[in-house]
Amino acid sequence: EEKFKNLTTNFLQKDLALIMPALGLAAETVPLWWTTDFILASPEGTPAEEEKWIVGEFNCSCVGISKCLAAYCKDDTPEACYTDIFPDDLAEAEVYGTLMGRKALGFLSPVNVSTITQVA
Repeated sequence: EEKFKNLTTNFLQKDLALIMPALGLAAETVPLWWTTDFILASPEGTPAEEEKWIVGEFNCSCVGISKCLAAYCKDDTPEACYTDIFPDDLAEAEVYGTLMGRKALGFLSPVNVSTITQVA
């Protein structure tokens, strides 16, 4: 999104390589599926290209796909299920799921994955 171009560019091109070392995990790769919550640390009115953002939290243990929220059971929707996801949202979620599945299988190579059953 254009509004967050500075944040995205700086994070992906400058900061991402520094994350794992900063956490004392320099020998580890960045998790396959994770999210980061950013907090704007600049005063109101700062031009976008000068904004400073800080990480509020990393989440890599319970990451959801926002397009699937319609299937999330809550007090007011205790019977929510997969079929409650709108078709367009489901198609987008399946793109992400397929991508992550392919990446995960790539990490397993050269492990023999021929016995893994594909669910389609």
